[in-house]
Amino acid sequence: MRLLVHGMQSSGATAFTLFLAQRPDCLALVDVLNNYAAPRVETPMDMVVKTVVTTAYPLAVHAERFRPDRTLLLLRDPRDNYQSLRNKPYRNHSGLIDEKFALLDRLFIERARFDAVVHYEDFVDRDPAVFATLDRLGWPVEESFHDYRRRHEELAGALWRHVPDLMDRMEFAFGNVQGRSVSGKFRDKPKDPELDALLNGLCPNLLGHYRDRPQGRAQDRAQADGDRD
Repeated sequence: MRLLVHGMQSSGATAFTLFLAQRPDCLALVDVLNNYAAPRVETPMDMVVKTVVTTAYPLAVHAERFRPDRTLLLLRDPRDNYQSLRNKPYRNHSGLIDEKFALLDRLFIERARFDAVVHYEDFVDRDPAVFATLDRLGWPVEESFHDYRRRHEELAGALWRHVPDLMDRMEFAFGNVQGRSVSGKFRDKPKDPELDALLNGLCPNLLGHYRDRPQGRAQDRAQADGDRD
């Protein structure tokens, strides 16, 4: 089986893909850099590849090249996602940051084209619904996968053994995954009314979705209470 994970930069999509890559019998590219499209690969092995939202390579290009059996959209609250990405030196690579968030909103509107949608917040909270979603996709996971035992060396070694030509065609990256296990430590950022206004113009549908989620409503109430204090 081939699984394509698609998400915004700094959304936690690499951490999620690394979680999926803990299966000992699979190949994984946990972070295809923004200046590459998903690769063409000839292998009978199961493989998971993560690509990011850019204006340079639309989802259709990644899908045409990698030929996934399933595609998954990884979402993160755009308020937290934007705050994380705007501090990165690559925020405007392969498209300006604002352009990429506008594109993400269109992907969210068309999310029915994906086989599954997973929220980063549910992933780091270890919501059992994430396990159920992945099981339905045909990519079963285990609780132990939350501990990242398969790391850079093992993942790269497996690629060298099974698809050695791939390493000559693209750079192998490991993203910004921090720590040895899945953690929600970096999940929530301080709320910023000015950023809310910006995102309401860039990705109103995704922002509204997150405001309507139970966690979003609780955060908005807490913010309002803090403003009154």
